[in-house]
Amino acid sequence: MHSEKPPLPKLQPVLLRRTSSINPPNGFSGITGASTPLSGSSHGAPLSGGSSHGPPPGIVDPDASNPVVADEEPGNSATVMNMSTHKRKQSGPVDNDIILAMERMEKQEEMEQMEERYNMGDVEPAFDFNNSRRVSSSFPGAYANSSFLNPRTMSLVAAALVLLALAAFHSSSETIDHSAPIAAGSNTANLGASNSESSSKSITYGEEHMEIVGSPKEAHVHEYNKVRYFDKPDKMTPMISKGPILFNQDMGGLHLFEEVCVTNNMDALRWTPMETSLRGLVYFTGDQDILDNEKRCVPCKDTKGLEGWDSASPEEAVLGHKCGMNGLHAMFASSVGDWSECISREENMKLMEEYGQTQSPLDVDTVHLFTQPTFLLQFNVLDTEVSMFDMLMTYLPHWQYFRDNNEFPFDSVISHSLEGCLSHNHHWFCEILHQINAFGPAKEIPWESDEKTLYCFKQLFYNEVGYQRNLDKDDLVTKDLLGEFREILFRKFALSRRRNHHASQKAAAEQGESEGSNDEYTKIIFYDNKLSEKTVWNEMDTLIAKARSLEKYQNVKFVTVDDSSDLTVAEQAKSFNEADAVIMVHGEQMTNAIFAVDGTTFVEVGCKVSSLIGNPKFMELMDSTYQAVERCTEGADGNSVCVVCDSDEDDSNFTMTAVAFENLIDGVVRSLQK
Repeated sequence: MHSEKPPLPKLQPVLLRRTSSINPPNGFSGITGASTPLSGSSHGAPLSGGSSHGPPPGIVDPDASNPVVADEEPGNSATVMNMSTHKRKQSGPVDNDIILAMERMEKQEEMEQMEERYNMGDVEPAFDFNNSRRVSSSFPGAYANSSFLNPRTMSLVAAALVLLALAAFHSSSETIDHSAPIAAGSNTANLGASNSESSSKSITYGEEHMEIVGSPKEAHVHEYNKVRYFDKPDKMTPMISKGPILFNQDMGGLHLFEEVCVTNNMDALRWTPMETSLRGLVYFTGDQDILDNEKRCVPCKDTKGLEGWDSASPEEAVLGHKCGMNGLHAMFASSVGDWSECISREENMKLMEEYGQTQSPLDVDTVHLFTQPTFLLQFNVLDTEVSMFDMLMTYLPHWQYFRDNNEFPFDSVISHSLEGCLSHNHHWFCEILHQINAFGPAKEIPWESDEKTLYCFKQLFYNEVGYQRNLDKDDLVTKDLLGEFREILFRKFALSRRRNHHASQKAAAEQGESEGSNDEYTKIIFYDNKLSEKTVWNEMDTLIAKARSLEKYQNVKFVTVDDSSDLTVAEQAKSFNEADAVIMVHGEQMTNAIFAVDGTTFVEVGCKVSSLIGNPKFMELMDSTYQAVERCTEGADGNSVCVVCDSDEDDSNFTMTAVAFENLIDGVVRSLQK
């Protein structure tokens, strides 16, 4: 009679998890013009062992709150932080059933060795392998039946081996040393790599991985979506800043910094008009001469006109340090804690307030360190015309270069000017950037409006504000480049007219339409800004109504726009695209000129007109004409094309005589007939 079979061991759950990663575009291999090359951009991978749920690596879920994690003291083993619903718990002691299975496995091995020796004639049989019965007591503990060698028993042995392997795997897992410094541009996937080359924490982009996860085990995470979080500034690894270095010597305007922090100018938000494009740059140095300067953390009053980091400013003599460059005010410190302590001094606070350079944050509690290359997007939210010329005209040549090479050197974009600019915001300028795919596959980083959190970057790309405002850098923004940029917008917004007016006529002829079917009238659009509190063109509707009654304007179609701010970007684009001429009150709505066809005539009207659209170089790139109509000068006759202002203010309301208006329309029609 067979003996009772031993109970099956309790099998622990085994989870097979498959992880994969996608290889984002690599940074360019080098930076031209660098006297001391900065380390090239690289792309870290998320640490393994986290949740398989949530956003893909490198993408921040804006609905999820960012974890703030205390840094580890050097040498401490990693503790635990719950990052998802899948917790990892420490494995308990080995079960007794596993020990029993181990003993059985050892006996089986001894039996096989005895059989092998018997077959070689070395020993007398202690076990009858043919009849499966015990013939000698020289092999203690052997079974007198075949229950140990049947398939069920062998399955138990196999299960025991798997569980033993899991126990050995968890007991030998190595902790992550988070105190190790990270070189700028280094692969953050190796943060926790040990001396062993085979580590599940070292994941390379583009590979697929199988990872066996046994009983849940917790792990401490300092980095989430390539952002490291510090709840105390003194827990950070010391940084030494590098740069700026021109990313492309042939173009200029785009600079690369390493290991710097960015602040916001809070006083600029209270200016009239408000300014949203000014930033402070915390530059870390070990230069003792600079660190001995008690005003090292105070930004200069004004950086306009500073083209490049080495441009001289009169304020350098007052503060004893470089001022930075246009749009980016430099501050110096040895560490985040040193900078925070420096700006909190009473004398420095007063000086910043006097200069209109109060920075945020002032009292730093937490630091977010972005380990991937990041583009700093700065523009003036309140003026789309200024944004296009100050930011976009500088960036367009680089954008074309990146597109032609199908590679962008940064992985993320951050904008303190307007949150969600590239994702959910429908601001005019943001919509243009989105439609041309201005930053390739780079993802926008959401930022928190927190006066106690400082944002720092391993690698920061800075597009110098105002570098090409006046288009005075030859051969950077060419007619071909601007044409390519506009062609993309024409397609994206499905505009009916071709960019080139003559090409539209040719296309109409090819489709069998009469040559003049699309040009039977001249379309002029007007805008009086009457819903605004200032700079209103009074009685414009009356002037238009009188002009419509004149015989000579029977082929002129007068169209008015009530409120341009109430139109979507697509609607604004359509109205400008369909117009042969645009006559409007001076303002940012004229930025829609990029949607107009070549050869369009633009007229801005106001008591004082200061326009970037009217730059002759821009009009030459557009193959268009421009005219500014301003305040009537003393002694001007009744035939002069000018406006009569209500006051001496430049932004005063105004009107125009019927004769002046008629002369204006005559001039516009003549310009379109050339």
